[in-house]
Amino acid sequence: MRVQPQRTSSDSLPRSGGTSDAELLQAIAAGSEAAFEELRGRYGHAVARFCRSAAGSEQEDCEQEVFARIWRKAALFDPERGSAAAWLLTLARRTALNLQAARRPVTPIGDELVVGTVEPPEVDAFWLDGALARLTERERTVIELAYYSDLSESAIASRLRVPLGSVKSWKRRGLNRLATLLGEESP
Repeated sequence: MRVQPQRTSSDSLPRSGGTSDAELLQAIAAGSEAAFEELRGRYGHAVARFCRSAAGSEQEDCEQEVFARIWRKAALFDPERGSAAAWLLTLARRTALNLQAARRPVTPIGDELVVGTVEPPEVDAFWLDGALARLTERERTVIELAYYSDLSESAIASRLRVPLGSVKSWKRRGLNRLATLLGEESP
């Protein structure tokens, strides 16, 4: 099932990276498809990765259900209770656990029930993917090449065919923005 939000007059939301996640959720609650697409762009990869590790073969169903719930329940987000990213992570976790529970019988052990849990590496990956999505393309590319492909700054400059100084600047700015984003969004 693909979520198809209805267009409203609030779809004129600017596409700037300066809009906070909380502001996007408020706009989604008002029916803004543009805000929904912006939020989906920021967190789509993180939700996909999270659902892949938590829901396994039902990854696609999990992703669709997470975003359908975001569309339907955005008005329930309360910034006084936590960050938007934490709310999204909780929604993704609950959705994945609900899918797991539906496909597997719960086995009683003594008086306790065994239910699947999400391991901390997946939670960390969720936060990191969400923050990386908010960087500029240059900053994200340089950081991914440096840390995921283990390339030196010189190798990155050669691969991207840009001056070494540009790579160093993009990497430094990107790492500084990541630190800020992760500091603001962690629970």
